[in-house]
Amino acid sequence: MWVRRCLRLVLADILTPSCLHHFLREFLGTTLFLTSSLSSVLLLSGEKLVDLRSADFLTNQSRPYAGRSGPGHLSPACPMQVVLIFGLSVAMASLCVGGAVHLNPAVSMAMALTLRLRLWRAILYVISQLLGGVASAALLLGLNGDVTPVLNQVSSGIRLQQAVTVETLVTLQMVLVIMATTDVRLPTIVSPLLVGLAVSLGHMVAVGVTGCGMNPARSFGPAVVTLTFNNHWVFWLGPCLGACLAGVLNDLLLRPRWRCPGDWWAELKELYVISEREQQMALSHLP
Repeated sequence: MWVRRCLRLVLADILTPSCLHHFLREFLGTTLFLTSSLSSVLLLSGEKLVDLRSADFLTNQSRPYAGRSGPGHLSPACPMQVVLIFGLSVAMASLCVGGAVHLNPAVSMAMALTLRLRLWRAILYVISQLLGGVASAALLLGLNGDVTPVLNQVSSGIRLQQAVTVETLVTLQMVLVIMATTDVRLPTIVSPLLVGLAVSLGHMVAVGVTGCGMNPARSFGPAVVTLTFNNHWVFWLGPCLGACLAGVLNDLLLRPRWRCPGDWWAELKELYVISEREQQMALSHLP
């Protein structure tokens, strides 16, 4: 009986216009962000795709970008162009769907861990973000015929623990920026731009190591459409660990939210425990 009651209350919270609207925003925002960023990287090299972790890319970073010199010629993508594309894409997508979106499963997990979001809503957001990642990868596959070069893969010579560490650190700094913009009131246009700068910084650090995941949805989409899951766990463990560490670090050390365990417990009950009156109101909306 208690389990059924809890399930009914969860459904009452999820099956609301507000929650469904957030689900749609996360899906559309993630699809828009990943489609624009990944397609821009693919089209940057002309007719074919460029693997940003290839030896050609790493050894020709300093050469000026050259256009195609003939059929099938591949020109190395400029690292700074890649950095700017991802940063501006996430800022653009956030502004397009109204701001205050996560567009990243790791961010949603951190928000649930720090009591900024109910767990079941975080799960729903993660599902919508993963669907957005798959939708964008499928769209690019249909348009281009191949998305293999945009797969996140650990570069040769890089140990898996090193890759996890890099993914953890770049995600940690990004989520710290997100937490700061969440806790401090800023103009609507400023927060997405600051997050975009954090994303660009992460790509500057990690693009030559892992292709820079920072976002499990970004890694999941191409992996699904190509059925390539080599070391895919790296691109879940690193970002999720970094995001959760950032949330705990922000709330316990940088901007403490609770003076004692009782304050934390009170906020937890406020987030998850619904009063009798609220229970009756929630259940009355169910068939």
